[in-house]
Amino acid sequence: MGDTPSVRAAVQYEYGAPLVVEELELDPPRAGEVLVRMAASGVCRSDWHEMRGIHGRPVPGVLGHEGSGVIEQVGEGVEGLEPGDHVVLSWLPYCGSCRRCTSGRPNLCENLGVFDAGFLGDGTVRFHKGDLPIHSNVPSSLAERTVVPARTAIRVDPGLPLEQVALLGCAVMTGVGAVLNTARVRPGEAVVVIGCGGVGLSVIQGARIAGAWPIVAVDVVDSKLDLARRLGATETVLGTGEDPEAAIRDVLPGGADFSFEALGRVATIELATRATAPGGTAVLVGMASPDARAAIDALTLTVQERTITGCWYGSCVPPRDFPRMAELVRAGELRLDAMIGRTFDLEGINEALGLFEQAPEARSVILYGDPP
Repeated sequence: MGDTPSVRAAVQYEYGAPLVVEELELDPPRAGEVLVRMAASGVCRSDWHEMRGIHGRPVPGVLGHEGSGVIEQVGEGVEGLEPGDHVVLSWLPYCGSCRRCTSGRPNLCENLGVFDAGFLGDGTVRFHKGDLPIHSNVPSSLAERTVVPARTAIRVDPGLPLEQVALLGCAVMTGVGAVLNTARVRPGEAVVVIGCGGVGLSVIQGARIAGAWPIVAVDVVDSKLDLARRLGATETVLGTGEDPEAAIRDVLPGGADFSFEALGRVATIELATRATAPGGTAVLVGMASPDARAAIDALTLTVQERTITGCWYGSCVPPRDFPRMAELVRAGELRLDAMIGRTFDLEGINEALGLFEQAPEARSVILYGDPP
């Protein structure tokens, strides 16, 4: 199997405790896998949720699901990728053969149990600390190097900045995909976006690219609303008042054709369902707590033909949609530089995660040395 190199990684040993940055052994890629030298990893609110156990992953494990890097080694049977390729890493492994995959919905693959349990496709791990196996969280981007299924590494133009490419792996694909794939927003349709973190800002950019108008951004932090305007919002609502629904309807009297909820909180989910116009659709993008239960006005939903739908990873088809997103970056349509707030080295991961307690206005990114 070759040498087993040592890599630094951020390991979660228990829920609610800081991650531990330490040396691990990393096995080489097996059949259908690639080894990637990481360039950058976005720090997502989902990482914060996982650290706290809200959406707990098996422990011990290496977190991180929004990354970019350069392929160093390919396993047996891998085609279309080779060492030196710049790649964005998807957190969506999929089998390619189940009913959902073959119908064009790999984000709903029916055969993900082994990955959900913290293993790679053959039921084993690649990270170890001595005899202790360390679980994966595809792509486990909070490590200097990682091994991932080859179909989750999508080649991109090497001229694109890899610190920006990393954001495509979660926030951008989720948010832009929610607009273009899930909702299929058309030019001139009115959009409300509730929550202006990394995903919400990506929804706003997707709405701008789709030609939506107006685009109303809602948040409780003024600086986030300022950034939302820079990225495409035509109107903003500061949601700290007693009646945010009335504030939304002050700027959009008829309600929205599409409302997007990007926080996963019961109050904002309910707000999104009320902010739509007759015939409108509320798209739930944020990751709610497993025990979250939202109330709906069932009669209004019926007589006004409103819709509530979920959106998982932007309803994406990775080999189709990641090249599309990368091209939007290359063309200047997706403005990712403005979405990056602070950068850290790997030793700063706990500080970066702690920023979610302060509602940061932009994405934090872990950089692994100078981007290639």
